Amino acid sequence: MEEEIKQQAAILDKLIPDLAKVFGMEGLEEVLDIDINFVQVQVLRQIYTLKEPMMSELGRETDIQLSTLTRIIDKLVQKGFVVRKADPSDRRVVRVSVTSQGGDIVRKFEEARRKKIISILEKLTSNERKKILQVLQVLHQRISNEVKDEG
Repeated sequence: MEEEIKQQAAILDKLIPDLAKVFGMEGLEEVLDIDINFVQVQVLRQIYTLKEPMMSELGRETDIQLSTLTRIIDKLVQKGFVVRKADPSDRRVVRVSVTSQGGDIVRKFEEARRKKIISILEKLTSNERKKILQVLQVLHQRISNEVKDEG
């Protein structure tokens, strides 16, 4: 049993980077026709979702260290995709929000990603799609439960 799991882990270890590239939208710059990398888009998406998060909140949600996150935000501000705002209730707190241009990028990314996922799913039979989704949902649930138990 242990040897079987090790073999399966090795297979999964080879598959994950390739799947991450496809679902992570490798070649993102070409899709969006702008100079932005995947990490910047992920941070932008998280800000968009959270509305006006504090940097500390954004750091927790993205699991990016604040020093690194600050540099990412600096670049997004320079490009006009994000603005920093002082919190009206506490001037020491800095919040970040997505500009209209940044919102357009998030929406374009989401649309491109959905199209990519659809094109992948179209290559599978209905039965294959159902099986894959069931397995991924079980995996997601187990991982989510593990994270909750650790927290």
